[in-house]
Order: sequence, then C-alpha cells, then structure tokens
Amino acid sequence: MAYEGEIGHLPARILNAHAELLETDDDRNTTEYELPPPPPHQPSLTTCHHRTWRVQGLYKPPEGPWAQPEVVKNKDRVFKRSKRPTPVSFPEYKVYRPNAAECAKQGCPDPMDVFLLMYPPTLRETNVEMSNLYSTQTKARQLNMNMEELLTFYGILLASGYSTVPRRRMHWSLDSDVHNECISNAMRWNRFDKIMASVHFVDNTKITEDPFFKVRPIFTELNKLYKVMPYPKWLAVDESMIRYYGHHGCKQFIKGKPIRFGYKIWSLASYKGFMHHMEPYGGCFTLLTQTGLGCKFHHDNLFTSLSLLDEMTKRGYGSCGTVRDNRLFDVPFTPKKEFNKLPRGATQVLTEGEKLLVRWKDNNVVTMATNMEKSYTESVVKRWIKERHAFDQVRQPQCIKQYNEHMGGVDLHDQQASRYSITIRSKKWWWPIFAWSLNSALVNCYYFYRDVMGGTIGLLTFTRVVAQSLIQRFGTKPLSHGRRSLLATTVQDQARYDQVSHWPVNTRNRFLRCRLCDKRTTCACEKCSTSLHIECFKTYHRK
Repeated sequence: MAYEGEIGHLPARILNAHAELLETDDDRNTTEYELPPPPPHQPSLTTCHHRTWRVQGLYKPPEGPWAQPEVVKNKDRVFKRSKRPTPVSFPEYKVYRPNAAECAKQGCPDPMDVFLLMYPPTLRETNVEMSNLYSTQTKARQLNMNMEELLTFYGILLASGYSTVPRRRMHWSLDSDVHNECISNAMRWNRFDKIMASVHFVDNTKITEDPFFKVRPIFTELNKLYKVMPYPKWLAVDESMIRYYGHHGCKQFIKGKPIRFGYKIWSLASYKGFMHHMEPYGGCFTLLTQTGLGCKFHHDNLFTSLSLLDEMTKRGYGSCGTVRDNRLFDVPFTPKKEFNKLPRGATQVLTEGEKLLVRWKDNNVVTMATNMEKSYTESVVKRWIKERHAFDQVRQPQCIKQYNEHMGGVDLHDQQASRYSITIRSKKWWWPIFAWSLNSALVNCYYFYRDVMGGTIGLLTFTRVVAQSLIQRFGTKPLSHGRRSLLATTVQDQARYDQVSHWPVNTRNRFLRCRLCDKRTTCACEKCSTSLHIECFKTYHRK
C-alpha cells in the first residue's frame, strides 16, 4: 500500500523503512536498461599444448552509460507495508480420515500417507525382519517387533527433532516441565530402548567388503524410489556431510565446511532442493549412477575440469561449473592479479569447440566453464556500492547467472534436513546415517507434498503432523505409568516440609485414603493435594 500523505513531512517510520522499486507494464516494455553492443575487437588465435583457443575479447565497461551508472535513490521508490504471513492453524491432535483416496480427491492429502509413500514399504519390511533376526542372534530374548511398533518408533524419532530434551528417557518422565504425553501414551520407554538396541537393516552373517554394508539397503531402496520421479532439466551435484565424531575408515575431514567431521555423501538434487540420488563416499566401493539424457548439471570447482567437459559432451550431457586456476594449464587467460585490477563487470571469453570459458570480475575474479552455450551472452545485475550507498548496474555473463539460479539445491536440502534433525543418539557408527535418511526422506516428502500435491503448510507443521500421525495411529497406550522420578519426589518433599500455607479442605469424596494411616477420609491438604485425616495432618507435615 503506497503512502498517500504529505510528501514534504514524512515521519521517521517511513523514512527508515525498507523500500522496493515497483515496475509497471510500461516500464518493462521500454529499452531503458538495454546493453550497448560490446566494443569492437580483433579476435586472435592462440595455440597452447595442441589446443586452439579463440579469444573472443576482453570486455570492459565502455564509456557513456557505463561510466556513470544509474543510481536508484529512495525518492524514486514507492513505500509499501510488509504483509504478514497468514498464520497456519495447527490442531493439537490431527483428525484422521479413514479413506485416503477420498481425501486426495478433495485436494487435502494426508502428510503421513505421503511419508509412507516416499519411505518405501520394502525398506520398512526389511527393517522389521532384520531387527527381529538380530535380536535372535545376539540377545537371549526375541524382539518380536511388528510394523505398527516400527512406525511408532519412527514417529518418536521425528518428534525428537522439534521437541528436544537432554536425555531421551525424559520424554517419558512425569515431571510437568519435560513430560511428553503424546510419546508416553504411545510406547513404554523400555520397549523403545529394546527396539533401538536391536534395529538393523542387514544380516550380520552375510558381511561384505562394502564399508557401508550396514546401511546399504537404505541407499539402495531410497534411490530406487527416487528414480521413479522424473528428472528435471537442471540438476546440481555437490557433497553432503553427515556429522560423526567417532571412529570409522570412511570418516572425512573437510576444512572450512559447516560440518567438518563426518561421512561424505555425493548428492544429486534439483535446484528446488529435491534429492534425486545419494551415494556415500567409500573410496573404491563408491557406486556410480546413471541419469537420463538431456539433463544439465551444475557443479562447483571440485569437479570441473576441461577433460570433464569433453567427456560430458560425448555422453550428451550439459555441464557448467566454476574452475580452479591450477586446472586451466596453459589457457591464455589474463593473470588473475592483473585481471583483478580491472573495473567491476570486465569479462574475458575463450572458446574451443563446444567449450566456453568466461572470466568475470565481480567482488572477486570468477572463472566459469560450460558446454551449454554456443555463443557468449550477457545480462544486467545490480550490485551495491558501499561508497555511494546506492546500486550500480553491472553486466554479468549469462552462464554465471544460470549457475547462480540452479546451483545450491543440495545445500538447500541439507539446510532443511538439519532444521529439525533427530536428536536421539546412539553409539552405533551407522546411527547418524539412519537418522539422516529419515530427515532427508521427510524433506523430500515435504517438497513433493508442496510442489506436486499443492500443500500449503510449512516444514515444521508438516513434520509435526507426520510425527503425531505415526505416534497416535500406530502407538498403543500403556495400561499404567511407572514410578515418579526422583526429581519429582524431591520437589514434593521440599513443598511438604516448608511449613507455609498448608490448610485442610473438605473434598466431599468418601473414597480417599489417608497418606499416613491408609484409612478413608474426606479431607486433604490444599497445597500438597494429599489425602489426610485431621489427626494425621500435623504429623505428615513434620520431618
């Protein structure tokens, strides 16, 4: 909503507010921001190590409109009030619908059904079978776990991502500050500990040389399911890290990463964050995947090289990524130190066959290699100038713009998976991988629910609905609760002997038993909520 008051006397609230530049349909049709043609140059041929590079030119910001770029000031903007997001009403308990097909026709899919679809039944059946087998092989007692208990176990793990406590048994504590009624009414804590101690995915008598033998069915079944989903045109290749500080031969250390110690996972994801393939790095045991023809990949400088572009061109794939300087060999680029002295927006272009190499000056020097563009094109971007406190218009290569738009899907997936990650831990080396697979599958379910099925809830609400649905639908309420914790007894004793505000009241209940003499009474202490005779009242509140 635009401000309609007197412009000469604007309040400080509007002067200090965030501004947006509104563009009308007439402004889009004008050619105010069209780039002038690049300056003429004389292409030359340079031969280096049997490679013939065609130098297309060194583009500098020309004289004229680029010498004094247009400055966008606050007076050219229209102030708008920010719209608050519509709050999502989330019920305390989810109302279940027995007919899922009818709900899908009405446009209200059940998030739990989406999760059970994206976490395949074959993997869950393998989990039940191998867990019961493992308990028989290593334990004196059999586990005898069924599918309902496994789904309740999954729900408790997912609930621990947003309802965190220092120790997992505190979920079952009767203390008012940590008690979780939803979890304690679904499964006893000793049954949860037995399942957690025996959960398995493979038969230990059939060990292979694969270092990820324990969790190989997880990656196999999830990748098989994700391949059913159609691949988008743009894909991002990057590494994911699963945090782990124990001892394992495949544990990696990557300096400068948010997660420095852990397992490295090669990931293939769309630019929206949907994971299409994941493979743990295990040295020579790392498996490779195949994708359909016509896909275009974006990757960082860890993968990009000139030989990779040649191989991707032979196989019919598009490839684009940043390049390290030590992989350019004798490519006739201007040295990085000299190129860094040029003004922002300077570009140097080299071509050889179907490969296009671009060096661009922004805040730093960026070198990009691609086989997806036959000719060099540019676009306009805005960059903030700190000295003038305004925006400048800078020319940017089109390949770098596409890279910024479609790269980062793996990082987006990891960010969403870590927001409400499972906090229940175990000493098993493969437990972090299993917990990460549940969170990763939940994020994929959320993207599928939002983009394909038209859901409108957020990730936190989606996680809570899935966790509560699994717990309440498949959990079994215990017949009785256990003893109160030692902390609760200590707190009650402190209030019992403080000699403050203890008054007898008539409860009008004839079936109460006195805490001291165990005889029937109708009186109780108002503060302690304890049934007591008048004769026993004074004795009970003294040490």
